[in-house]
Amino acid sequence: MRSYFSKMGCSQLLLVKCALLAANFLFMVMGLGLMGCAMDILFDIERMLISRAVISSTSLPQPLYYYIALSLIAIGLFISSLSVLGCWATHCKNSCFIGLFMFLLVVMLVLEIVGCILMAVCPQMLGAHIVDEEILDNWQRNYGVPGREQFTAAVDLVQTKFECCGVQGAGDYSTTWWRLRELAAPDLLVPLSCCIQSDAREKSFLDPAPLNKTMCQDAQAENNELARFSQGCLTHLQEWLSHELNWA
Repeated sequence: MRSYFSKMGCSQLLLVKCALLAANFLFMVMGLGLMGCAMDILFDIERMLISRAVISSTSLPQPLYYYIALSLIAIGLFISSLSVLGCWATHCKNSCFIGLFMFLLVVMLVLEIVGCILMAVCPQMLGAHIVDEEILDNWQRNYGVPGREQFTAAVDLVQTKFECCGVQGAGDYSTTWWRLRELAAPDLLVPLSCCIQSDAREKSFLDPAPLNKTMCQDAQAENNELARFSQGCLTHLQEWLSHELNWA
């Protein structure tokens, strides 16, 4: 490799170095951009919580987007490190460094292509799908249950943000562990986040303030229709997930 560089003219060598440095600079920008996107996801509490409500399993201790953000950080660090190695290899003109750089570059491109294909063909691998029965069972088993405070907050956020109640409707809560195990207050038929709120306070899902709590908790539909959200959240969650996948 050194002999190859030694045979090149000064102008040609300078041109090759500039091209390699420009390519590595683009890699650096790409890596930093991915890490920036990851930090944006990590600090977007609303998106993070909704991803927790959408996922059809609670086997993961953290929301789906948390792991996506960590993956983006890891990929961004790898790409940024690769760009530094490329700049060093260009400066030293060492065949070993250049060979390692090219090998890692090919590995990165292959992994990205395979990852993109898998995500496009099988998005359910990331939990990016909604199964009606699974999400209903998930909500009924985990809402309001001790130790599931994050999931409970996620459901409250969804219901407050999209002005909905339950998966299919408010009747879903009649068979939840929250009601059957008497974890709910005796006067609550549905969570307070199912009620029409008295104001639009930021983060009101953490401290719901119903417009009329008594009417909202009334068992008769004709009495609670003006104080409780009647539509289920399933359609809203499907639309949200579709928007997120299109954005990605």
